[in-house]
Amino acid sequence: MVIVIGGGASGLGLAWDLLLRSIPVMVVEMGDIGSGTSGRFHGLLHSGGRYVVSDVQAARECWEENRILKRVAGAAIKATGGYFLSVDDEGDAYVQDWVKGAEAIGLPVKEVAVGQIRETVENLGPWVRRGFSVPDGVLEGFTLLHLLRLNIENLGGEILTHTTVTDIRHENGRVVGVEVMDKDGPRVIACDAVVNAAGPYAGEVARLFHDGIAMQLSRGTMLIFANRRVPYVINRLAPPGDGDIIVPHGETAILGTTDVLQEDPGSTRATREEAQYLMQLGQRLFADMDRWRVLRAFTGVRPLYQDGQEIRDSRYISRDFTVIDHGQRRGLVGAFSLVGGKWTTYRLMAEHMADAVAAYLKVKRSSRTAEVPLQTAVEMDLRPGPTICECERVSLGQLARWPCASLTEWRTRSWFAMGPCQGTMCGHRGALLAMAVQTPSTALRELSQLRHERERGWWPTTWGDNARQWALGQALRHQTLAEEAWSDE
Repeated sequence: MVIVIGGGASGLGLAWDLLLRSIPVMVVEMGDIGSGTSGRFHGLLHSGGRYVVSDVQAARECWEENRILKRVAGAAIKATGGYFLSVDDEGDAYVQDWVKGAEAIGLPVKEVAVGQIRETVENLGPWVRRGFSVPDGVLEGFTLLHLLRLNIENLGGEILTHTTVTDIRHENGRVVGVEVMDKDGPRVIACDAVVNAAGPYAGEVARLFHDGIAMQLSRGTMLIFANRRVPYVINRLAPPGDGDIIVPHGETAILGTTDVLQEDPGSTRATREEAQYLMQLGQRLFADMDRWRVLRAFTGVRPLYQDGQEIRDSRYISRDFTVIDHGQRRGLVGAFSLVGGKWTTYRLMAEHMADAVAAYLKVKRSSRTAEVPLQTAVEMDLRPGPTICECERVSLGQLARWPCASLTEWRTRSWFAMGPCQGTMCGHRGALLAMAVQTPSTALRELSQLRHERERGWWPTTWGDNARQWALGQALRHQTLAEEAWSDE
């Protein structure tokens, strides 16, 4: 039995890989699936184009995994394609280096006349000079996480959410189990190996292995716009920087991102200054972006790792990943950590980690995740029923597919409460439905948590029309619906 700590992309990807090798697995996640970094990114399926100059290894891995994921996880991938656009304040020298870097890894790029690009991408800024097509795409993170969860459970794997690992049991320096805490209290789960795939919390988990690791955490802020203003992924052709990518995601578009070193793995609060800063940067590509309808801001914490080095600028830290066998260092035998990497390379990360765990367990089966497609759920024959969420057109029939889900899981599965009103109108309806399988106090607590999470992202973007809608939403909630005001203190 292998215990995987962390229910994000790398943790679930590892569990799927191990199960395909017939190795029993249990995943332990302290929140909901994807509640950490894996649920807080801009949705880009990398082609590798962003790293062909600065991080060639990461670029090569992204391009290879881009093609694999389109085969095995097609239900979560939108092959939109994309462009890298050069504006008039970047020199031709970098463009030439970029083209050479793309050719070196076999990435198919093609220069396209800017006039031709303008025919399908509206309102590009007048200073865009050159454009190159790339096979970027959109990776729907929550869709893929739920696909992994479904396939893991179908193979007999177990996933424990809202469960925290508090200690590691060991005998003669070798892992024999983990101590966990869940809603029912503490318990011990026996295991033969444990893998730390806890993302930003990997440093804290590694201390339980008697072998700490130094993570370099970096916070990135992104903006979500209410309309799909671009049909393709749009990248600024320049050295990696802030506010240089726009990704079409469902009916929205996401602008990202900033890159700021931080120490707290749980700090995910965006600020109004960051939101306005991103808007200014985005206008280098789209001059009218200040008139786009912004929904909310959100942040994710990148779990970067640079062994033995302390770097002041996180953009110089490789986006590659590292597999750590703590038993070969100074920690517990049978304890491993998987750190670094990107969403696009989660499958490759899991394969390398699973190779190390399988070797430790003396299992000789190789990885099959590059060939075995993730199976999608069989759709239930349900009538749509009344509309629950008007903004995202989510019906009662859609939510009925997951009758025991929490409000958070309904949100990540269907986009319930993620439209322009941010759950103002549909939150109560969802809580009422949840009361059919939960106690009223539990459903109301989930409603409060939903409100809190939505408002954390809405507040930094309250200027202009968005500020007026915020005020209307507050009046509806606290006067019409008599909700109590929340506090972040």
